[in-house]
Amino acid sequence: MRTLFTLLLMLSAAALSSAADFRIETRVYAAGESEPVSQSVTLFADGIAYDFRDRDHRVTIFRRGMGSKPGRFVLLDTNGERRTEIGGERVAVVMTKLQRWAALQDDSFLRFVGDPKFEESFDASTGELRLVSDQLSYRLVTMPVANEEAMKELRSFLDAFSQLHTLLEAGLPPGPRMEVNRVLARRSVVPVEVELYSGEIDGEPSLRADHLVTWILSQQDRAKIDLANAQLAEFEEVDNAQFRGKPGHVLALDHK
Repeated sequence: MRTLFTLLLMLSAAALSSAADFRIETRVYAAGESEPVSQSVTLFADGIAYDFRDRDHRVTIFRRGMGSKPGRFVLLDTNGERRTEIGGERVAVVMTKLQRWAALQDDSFLRFVGDPKFEESFDASTGELRLVSDQLSYRLVTMPVANEEAMKELRSFLDAFSQLHTLLEAGLPPGPRMEVNRVLARRSVVPVEVELYSGEIDGEPSLRADHLVTWILSQQDRAKIDLANAQLAEFEEVDNAQFRGKPGHVLALDHK
């Protein structure tokens, strides 16, 4: 099954000729900081998303599912030359359990992230989108998406990656970010600036992110994808616990 998935990743262009190809470069800043705390480049090609985080020697490859079938991740450790696979259905099970747990907590913030409710406003003339609550709020500057297929690719990746990040970092339920993704898709826009506030929108954001979106891939981008696909085929496959590389510390999805 895993070998088959690898072949499907490498040969998917033939089956997904209508997929959109584009790139998003992201820089994330902590409050009051001028240097980014995180940088990434995400390339979308032939129905597959490739997220490159060079500082962490990590490439995450995501292929969205077809119909009711969930998507699937492959994580590459370019320093250790290892790879591991994570099925979307297993991620979804963990997220459902996490959401149910949050809903039963006494803490109002935990209940909110388990089932977020925002007051939404959108200025079509400026592209500014606000999602506001007394627990957590977002201010986004957006631009129209290039086409419907690009929106599908982006929404699928953002939802899946938000859940994966929660899983890998043992974080809080990704409900707020998932709701942002839902609103972006409904309005057919993509974010170019994002500000996250603790509580309502006032003062300095807790985090901010800049996104440079380009609706075409360069030759250098194609070369990065080719290298990632070669590494996908060549790297040693290990289980999730081995990939994490910390004795006694396994990914949440390894717990039954």
